[in-house]
Amino acid sequence: MKIICCLLAAIGCASSLPAAPAPADFAATRRIESRPISSPRLAEVRLDAPLLAATRNGFPDLRLFDDSGVERPRTVEPLYATEPRTSRAVIAASPSELRELPGNRIEARFVLAEKQPSPDGLDIRTPLRDFIRTVRVSGSPDGQAWQTLVENAEIFDYSRYMDIRRTEIALPSNACRHFSIEISDASEERAQPLVRLVQEGGRDASRAFDLLRTPFRIQGISFWRTSTTMAKASPVLQDWPHAGFEVTNNPGAQTTEILIQTRMAPLTRLTIETPARNFQRDATVMAPDWIRGQKSWRTIARRQLTRVDLPGYARDDRTIEFDETRAPELRLILRNQDNPPLDIAGIQARGPVYRLLWLADPGAAYQIAFGQDRVEAPSYDTHAIRTALEQGLAPERWTLADAGEIEIPGRRFSIAGFFSRPAVFGSLLALAALALLILLARALKASDRTDE
Repeated sequence: MKIICCLLAAIGCASSLPAAPAPADFAATRRIESRPISSPRLAEVRLDAPLLAATRNGFPDLRLFDDSGVERPRTVEPLYATEPRTSRAVIAASPSELRELPGNRIEARFVLAEKQPSPDGLDIRTPLRDFIRTVRVSGSPDGQAWQTLVENAEIFDYSRYMDIRRTEIALPSNACRHFSIEISDASEERAQPLVRLVQEGGRDASRAFDLLRTPFRIQGISFWRTSTTMAKASPVLQDWPHAGFEVTNNPGAQTTEILIQTRMAPLTRLTIETPARNFQRDATVMAPDWIRGQKSWRTIARRQLTRVDLPGYARDDRTIEFDETRAPELRLILRNQDNPPLDIAGIQARGPVYRLLWLADPGAAYQIAFGQDRVEAPSYDTHAIRTALEQGLAPERWTLADAGEIEIPGRRFSIAGFFSRPAVFGSLLALAALALLILLARALKASDRTDE
């Protein structure tokens, strides 16, 4: 009888604990440092790296408790903000003249359409690759008196050596309605930056001068004007600290692999830090997956990383972006081909800021509990929180107490988690049913003996 009572008690415990979790059921807790309030307020705390490292994707194991140990409804979301965003609009213009000039030069003249604003720049469209040309842009209000707007601008395409191309020319502020674009051959001096770039790659520099002799053809010229508007809300990003990285160069595969300990930070971009100049590498970012208990890797982004530092042209694009990913580690693979590996001095990891929001009561103290590998996502009534956010109410920003040492989720034994496992719960029910049947059989047998 005692065994049955114990089993029934365990079953009752298992059925009640998951419905009312306590802070002790989680790997760690953090106290929230509050401010005095006189009425219920929308409050928030920003999640930091130690907390994120100890929680699961989707934050099912991140709970909020008051000082009485009662779980409180909360929501977790990225922090959003509006920001200025620049866009371009095409300015209508029609060609008025196209002619060849002495010295292998081409001149094209355009007139803006009526009521069109003055342009901020132009784009010389050409299907050609591997060229260098010099451009002069002049403007006139009436097509009679001309003034030089841009002198000795360069358009070029280095596709033979690197994926670098520029055919746009920015214009200074002007009130011109007529424009003259004169395209001429570039001097050998203009090719010197490309020569140095080719030499750094260990290739024949003399071929760089071929770009000066490529016959040029214009497909069209378009004008554009920029405008700035406030873009709709976008996530606020911050640098997230990682726990280090390991660089492995593989000469056989001609790759550099960088394994980054990202500690479950919500990341959307990685930037390599290197003293190297004038390089371009194909890059791949991979995140871990577990299939039937086996670790594998899936690709989440591919992109070219480029840094060019030449006289008259500079480009620094060492960042690869991807959809938000939370993982304990990420792999960044650079394909070197026949080039020497880059010296990787550091990795910058960035991603959205996350916050936890709830309705705080006056005089109440709060703590968060987190780190549980089996609890399911809670289902809260967050209508009041959502209404406050939709009405534009600014939440009170409170802070988390120092993290201290935090256990890794899943390594702490939880009574609630143990008894809520389907296998354990089902086994207890089966044992209890079996014990009850045995008792019933014994009782019936004893009753038959009494009747006799």
